[in-house]
Amino acid sequence: MRPIRISMVNGLFHITTRCNNKNFYFQQDEDFIEYLKVIEKAREKYSFKLHAYCITSNHVHLLISTPTDDNLSRLMQFINGEYAKNYNRRHKRTGHFWGGRFYSTIIDSETQLLNCIFYIELNMTRNNVTKHPKEWKWSSYNRHTTGEGLIDVDYHEIYMNLGKTMKQRQKKYIEIMEERMKERGLLTKKPQMTYGLIFGSESFIKDVISKYTSHKYYQKRKCCTLDQSTSCLRRFKT
Repeated sequence: MRPIRISMVNGLFHITTRCNNKNFYFQQDEDFIEYLKVIEKAREKYSFKLHAYCITSNHVHLLISTPTDDNLSRLMQFINGEYAKNYNRRHKRTGHFWGGRFYSTIIDSETQLLNCIFYIELNMTRNNVTKHPKEWKWSSYNRHTTGEGLIDVDYHEIYMNLGKTMKQRQKKYIEIMEERMKERGLLTKKPQMTYGLIFGSESFIKDVISKYTSHKYYQKRKCCTLDQSTSCLRRFKT
């Protein structure tokens, strides 16, 4: 059963979208650069905030928030549609670029924002493509740690509170990431990060469901406790 997507004004969403049949369509630098250009175009059109990203060879992770409008589906349809059209034209191909609709997990910013950003930016290291996340230029890691990068990110309030200056924030960010990599196993695959419906404290999950949906799919799902502060409402067993 495919659940009706929950979206909202001022929501924080971990988006995952995969190439058709998990094919490795992102191969040339131009493929990655063009995707970032589409993201910028979409930001101007839909006024969402981009807090983190990682573009891999066959899928994309985005952490975005929707501060002014309940427009998650519209903005992702624009991004995926615009990029697929551009890619097919540049590579003189036809057919589907993306494999079905995108996944979205609602994230509790108070407890899970940094964990989600770390998980996204560690993707290529977790999959043994790089030895360190700084080596993968198609993610937001270097923007958070050195201020460098191919596209601006919208620094979340929680990131900004890591220090009074940007250098202090960058230093603290690296320290926390390294600490949580050891404590929480962020270099191991965690299905709940991409296959969860809502990810955060149990009270946060219950609040989202009560406010934004009455669909029986959500009402019948049970929260899976992951640790003392974290629960997950899963899409299906993984």
